[in-house]
Amino acid sequence: MNFQQKKLLTTNYSLPTKAGYSLPEMLIYVAILSVVSLLIINTVLSYTKGYKNLVVSRKIDHSALDIMERITLEIRSGTQVDAVNSVFDTNPGVLSLVSNVGGVQTVKKFYVDNGMIKLDVGGVYFGPLTLSNATITNLVFRKVDSSISNAIKIDMTVSSTSGGVTKTKTYHTTVILKTI
Repeated sequence: MNFQQKKLLTTNYSLPTKAGYSLPEMLIYVAILSVVSLLIINTVLSYTKGYKNLVVSRKIDHSALDIMERITLEIRSGTQVDAVNSVFDTNPGVLSLVSNVGGVQTVKKFYVDNGMIKLDVGGVYFGPLTLSNATITNLVFRKVDSSISNAIKIDMTVSSTSGGVTKTKTYHTTVILKTI
């Protein structure tokens, strides 16, 4: 036996091993990856829609809270309701209040114009109370009179849209006028 023959006998020859994936294995892996990707995409879209709903709700609540606080403050500081220049029990309502500070009478008027609640002070436009991303769709003032006190009931509906999500909420409050 020569060297070449010994080398042939001592070398371990084996069949080549299979490398890569078979077609059925590849189809199974692609199917699993597709299902996982679909679940992740649906979860992200669900979170996005929830976030848009939250943003719209916050816009509505923030605008409504600002408006109600301002109107409540002005009603409580007012001395009387100007019934002649106010519009009660209809939409859109108008509330005109008379306040007396330091012997000076001032008339403050709340009204809706182009979906925004606006304020006039002493006949001069003061500005909008509604945030730019909210719309007032309903505003009704009701005068409540009793032998003890007077009050104003406010019903207001606010709507907002963001990213294809539209929400509408209705708010109610009753504010008692101070008596002199």
